Amino acid sequence: MDMQYREILLSDSQLGPYPLHMLKQVDKPTNRYAGEIAQRSLEESAFSRAGHGEYGPVAQKNWLNFNNREPLFDGIGQFQIYLANYKQPDVAPEKSPIPDDPKILARHIKAFGYFLGADMIGICPLPQSAVYSKNVDGIPQELPLKNAIVFLNAKRTETILTTYGNEWIDDIISYQSYQRCACQAQVMTGYIRKLGYPAESAVLKKYPVLMPQLVIESGLGEVGRLGIAVNPFVGASFKVSAVLTDLPLEHDKPIDFGLQDYCSNCKICAEQCPMHAVSDREKEVYNGYETWPLNYKACAVGVLTRDTGAICQRCTKVCPWNRRDNRPEDFAGWDGNLKFLYDSVERQRQHIVKHNFVEPEELTNKWWFPLKDEGGKYVEAPEFDYKKHEEHMARLEKKSRA
Repeated sequence: MDMQYREILLSDSQLGPYPLHMLKQVDKPTNRYAGEIAQRSLEESAFSRAGHGEYGPVAQKNWLNFNNREPLFDGIGQFQIYLANYKQPDVAPEKSPIPDDPKILARHIKAFGYFLGADMIGICPLPQSAVYSKNVDGIPQELPLKNAIVFLNAKRTETILTTYGNEWIDDIISYQSYQRCACQAQVMTGYIRKLGYPAESAVLKKYPVLMPQLVIESGLGEVGRLGIAVNPFVGASFKVSAVLTDLPLEHDKPIDFGLQDYCSNCKICAEQCPMHAVSDREKEVYNGYETWPLNYKACAVGVLTRDTGAICQRCTKVCPWNRRDNRPEDFAGWDGNLKFLYDSVERQRQHIVKHNFVEPEELTNKWWFPLKDEGGKYVEAPEFDYKKHEEHMARLEKKSRA
């Protein structure tokens, strides 16, 4: 194989649309590890608990009927189930004649992933603490693979701007990104298996691993106050998938763009959370690492027992890191200066404060119809009442003056 035509696989040049290579890399994640991180069981998750009836009959019913509650969601959700259950080819009995250099293979894999349409890709060792000890049915699982290839796809900013953040369109916005993630991960998994290396996909409806930990370990984000990872370019408005494999790959490192200090001082997501699930306190140690603990039960119950939507993304919408100038061209030629990022974030913060945390597009550009399932047919559903927002902002103002 003549490598003179493949200089791109030997260099450190930018491969994807975003300048990830310009970010400061560190040896350990910026949310300090204070002890051993224990494996978790998927059946312990808040939505699994809701499905088992721990949070009441209404939450259970709506979780079990989650995909069918709204017609757009039904269509996109059923296709996601198909993608998650896609049958992969057997691992080839012989390895293909390709270089075994981890750097060359990592750049090759990333280049292919960007060809498939990923917005960002990171690679990290697969920590066993990120592998669920049991699946959603309580069956023990093992995943003795070495590496994780993480695909990140941003949500559609144009549609996010049109919703308050907990309306019927919000999970469709997420699923549009989830499906891009699933297509990329499933194609990559099949390719690696054909090369003769074991590989398993991790996509929505079939996640064997805790994805936020992989996002942080692979250098695609830092942990934020809102309880999930935040990316320096697209905020928390993204979804991820992964390919888990033994293909020898060079690893990326965690990144540091100052988010821990920023989130320590900014409490917008906590103030705007409809369920009061986001912490407005200091960090705490949770399962061996420092974080702002999210009240998962309050989040899940609030999502599953209301009539104005199937999911909520209010916290990610109002986060100042979720800004309008988040496209690849907005970072063309970026030299890594964090002031550039923070100036952009500050402009977004001033913008949302000026508009009282309601984007102007919300009042004119809702292109979807509010429909929900009722007894096997779709009927007109309640829409978000902006009077509730005004009342909430009035309470915040009163509290700040006290």
